Amino acid sequence: MYAGDWLIRLTELARDARNPKDWLVPANVWGLGVTSMLTDVSSEMVLSVLPAYLVMAGGLAPLALGVAAGVHEGGPMLAAWAGGLIADRSGRRKLTAWSGYALSALCRLGWFALSGRTITAIAALVLGDRVGKAIRTAPRDAIISLSVPPSQLAAAFGVHRALDAAGAALGPMLAFVILWRLPHRYDVIFFASFVVAVLGVAALTLLVDEAPQRGAAGSERIHLASRDVLAAFGDASVRPVLILATAFALVTISDAFIYLLLVRRSAAGPHWIPLLYTGTAVSFLALAVPVGYLADRIGRRAVFVFGHVLLVLSYAAAFGGFNAWPWNAVTCVALLGAFYACSDGVLAGLASSLLPAATRAVGLAWVATGVSAGRLCSAIVFGVLWTRAGDRIAVGAFTAALIVVLLAAIASRGARTAVRS
Repeated sequence: MYAGDWLIRLTELARDARNPKDWLVPANVWGLGVTSMLTDVSSEMVLSVLPAYLVMAGGLAPLALGVAAGVHEGGPMLAAWAGGLIADRSGRRKLTAWSGYALSALCRLGWFALSGRTITAIAALVLGDRVGKAIRTAPRDAIISLSVPPSQLAAAFGVHRALDAAGAALGPMLAFVILWRLPHRYDVIFFASFVVAVLGVAALTLLVDEAPQRGAAGSERIHLASRDVLAAFGDASVRPVLILATAFALVTISDAFIYLLLVRRSAAGPHWIPLLYTGTAVSFLALAVPVGYLADRIGRRAVFVFGHVLLVLSYAAAFGGFNAWPWNAVTCVALLGAFYACSDGVLAGLASSLLPAATRAVGLAWVATGVSAGRLCSAIVFGVLWTRAGDRIAVGAFTAALIVVLLAAIASRGARTAVRS
């Protein structure tokens, strides 16, 4: 991307793409993808109805929804590190991931059994769900990375994230259909969500093998030593990726703010917001696999950085005065989906390619923790800016900061290339 060899790389890409073997990924990747798809269907069914369930049907103050959203963003930070550490030290990544999925399933049952809507109970259920997600993420990604050769890392994560996005798109639609046929029957949604979550746990149990395929990187089991817990910070190749991912997260506007402002500025109704989530997930689903394949060929870091160019363009579509509803919304969610396709699985593939097998799960957990902490801080700062100075100042400040980080990332890559030359 930076050395001017695009013509050569694209020629090689066109030639390699004709080989069907390059598009095949092991059964472990598909099994984990099905598990994540079912779990995301379950999760998004609940999350998409929480505003109506808590505020409109439950009569609670918006503070309850604010608590749920805050815990949803910041709850999993420490648990992500703990899940990676347990998985690497025990060598039982599947069991660690299984525990996280099972905890989230139990929280779905908690929503069904919840008799009174209190802020404490709501916070506990949301926190339990997010802790479950945090525990399972690093060992799950480690299993994916250890199940494929290094040349297929981003493609494998692209397949997994595509199935994950399919679940994120189907969940709100299923909740909408249930409420359409059975108005105000939130208990049916919560019970259906629990059943789907149990199916996700069953898929992990039956479809995923603890041992990677023969010949894959890291097929041997290595236990983690105490000195390796912080190895990601001392590794000169991993540390820049951790810093880059955290820096981008700090200047990224939360999707919830984007959708809310988009609807308000277009004078559209609030019922459009769940469909915007679905639209982004559909765009992500369509692009995750080809973008992952592309990243494996032309460079994962280049694709990750380019994804944030698409993020800037999505801000322009949402806030740049292009108010031809709904086309501004369609453009925005399409670009957001493309951004996630370039960043989510590609970042996991980039970090996995630099981390040794013995510390891969905990290293991925540190990367996820940095991104989670950055997103939490950005949400709080954006909310304060919006309250104190208005939404235009907040959007302008974050867009400018994102462009600065983007230019710094490109400049740092160019400087390293020049030094090597």
